[in-house]
Amino acid sequence: MKTTSRADRIVLTGASTGGPGLIEKIVKHLPDSLAGSLIVAQHMDPFPLYSFAKRLERLCSHPVVFARAKTPVNEGIVYLLGETLRLVENGENVHFDTPKNRRGFYHPTIDILFESASELSTPAISAYLLSGIGSDGAKGLKRLKLAGHRTFAQDEATSVVYGMPKSAVELDAVQRVMSIDEIVGQIGATLA
Repeated sequence: MKTTSRADRIVLTGASTGGPGLIEKIVKHLPDSLAGSLIVAQHMDPFPLYSFAKRLERLCSHPVVFARAKTPVNEGIVYLLGETLRLVENGENVHFDTPKNRRGFYHPTIDILFESASELSTPAISAYLLSGIGSDGAKGLKRLKLAGHRTFAQDEATSVVYGMPKSAVELDAVQRVMSIDEIVGQIGATLA
């Protein structure tokens, strides 16, 4: 398994209410060899996130790293955000960093992750906004779409709460609305 080279493909997921089960399903169906990295921003207190990271690692054949400032984004790894972080490009490398402005009520803030990713010049990015209350992630998804990246939202029928995906659709931030099964398949194909 390759875990030391820079990820040329990054898949971002943002979720809140209903998200843990969805993230588990996505991780469980990842290909054996990841041609990129999966970054997960799940609204959750830090303490249960540690247990969640361990559970995700048991469900897949890839390391699940609890991302922190200065953690590099490398191929073959699943990253779980335990705090609000942004993605920063340094030459050809991408790493996590503390945002200059920690605005936002949610932990971690999906908008900050997505907005920072929209400023990256090199990796191909696909972003998925999953089930959740509120609108976190919708503005960041719009920035990603305007920057030419692929943007998706979970459909109402398979969302536990259709708040965040609905906000993204209303903001015209989404290229396609998909069921969770379609999302699982597409993420697997993107990272294969």
